[in-house]
Amino acid sequence: MNIFKSSFLILGEGITFKHCSNFFRENDIIYYSTTTSDIVDISDNEILCKKNKIDLNQIDYVVVSPGISPTNTILQKLISSGCKLTTDIEIVQNLSQSKFICITGTNGKTSTVNLIADILNDNDNSAIACGNNGVSVFASLVKSYDYTILELSSYQLEHIKNLNTFISIILNLSDDHLERHGSLENYFKIKEKIFNYSKHKLIHKDLDPLSKYSTFEVRDKCFLINDTVIPGLSIKNSRYVHYLSDFYLIDGRHDLHNLCASISALFIVGLSLERILSSFDKRKRLKHRVEKFLIFNGIEFINDSKSTNADSTCNALMSLEKNIILIMGGDNKRMSYATLNKLINEKVKILILIGDNKDNLYEMLDVKINKVCYTDLEDAISYIFSVMTSGDTVLMSPGTSSYYMYDNYQHRGNHFKELIKKYASQQN
Repeated sequence: MNIFKSSFLILGEGITFKHCSNFFRENDIIYYSTTTSDIVDISDNEILCKKNKIDLNQIDYVVVSPGISPTNTILQKLISSGCKLTTDIEIVQNLSQSKFICITGTNGKTSTVNLIADILNDNDNSAIACGNNGVSVFASLVKSYDYTILELSSYQLEHIKNLNTFISIILNLSDDHLERHGSLENYFKIKEKIFNYSKHKLIHKDLDPLSKYSTFEVRDKCFLINDTVIPGLSIKNSRYVHYLSDFYLIDGRHDLHNLCASISALFIVGLSLERILSSFDKRKRLKHRVEKFLIFNGIEFINDSKSTNADSTCNALMSLEKNIILIMGGDNKRMSYATLNKLINEKVKILILIGDNKDNLYEMLDVKINKVCYTDLEDAISYIFSVMTSGDTVLMSPGTSSYYMYDNYQHRGNHFKELIKKYASQQN
């Protein structure tokens, strides 16, 4: 593929369109754009859109946005017409000289790509974290990086055919995106595509029953790589990682698993454990992930808006003690929440359910504590401020998305923080 002598059709109107169109314009690359909803018909040589026509003879490649399902009728017609499909990821790799470390999984992707990039940069290896974390993959072409740390979703992996990676990692897998992928088995097969052209293939031990790959896991207060305990590295009081004479603060169970995956990759790069942990201690905390943003009248408020499935809410609860007032709910996604019952009974004093799936959550969660339903977040917070007492922890960890009301998890998390600060200021 000669990018600068090819012409492209960008199919979709989201982030992929924005990043691709910016890159094509900046480099005088010919491109067209449309959406599946704008296409009326496709013949052998022409795409008929609502307001214009696109000559297929002028198109070398169609760039597919990850939000478009492979079974989409329009996409299938384009394939039948002989169109060659590609992705923004494949375009960038065609132009990049850096080594790719690619990461996927249901939870922890953004935290892990950022952590690996931070540690590499802190140890004189230039790196950029990009991809599904919101940073344009084209940003990796702005300068010559030693490593491109790429976050990949299952939606992206569905469309990628050629991805040559130095290291690929599958962090975990739990119920999510089943509306698109159909089953957990198919979801995992799509995730496994990240290994197709990878030199080093790393996966959480629980996902590798046939011992096909290199593994990592946290077990019994130890870190293991390929079933071997990392000497001298341990977990103390569920709050610290201990190595030699030093202690490193962690933010919860999710932090441990992300660190373990990062160590397994960074050992391959050649970094020592001492240097990895020293850089880990200086890491930047990401917003909306068990984000402790306010203590008011002895009550701690935590924003975990990034939680879009049951497993991420489980991680948040496991990182906290008792007396939790938990806010859950949002979009009515197809997933099980049974794994939360025991933790909620042990740690949560009041469960507040909001959003489109509040009634389903009320029925699915078999818990003995007080469950309360509200239509929206502000009503829920108004109630919380009337019942909370010193020593409580207020946690918003929705366990689902909220596209019915918010643009994304950042929008939801920021709204939560704004409302909490508003009600706190009214009580001062």
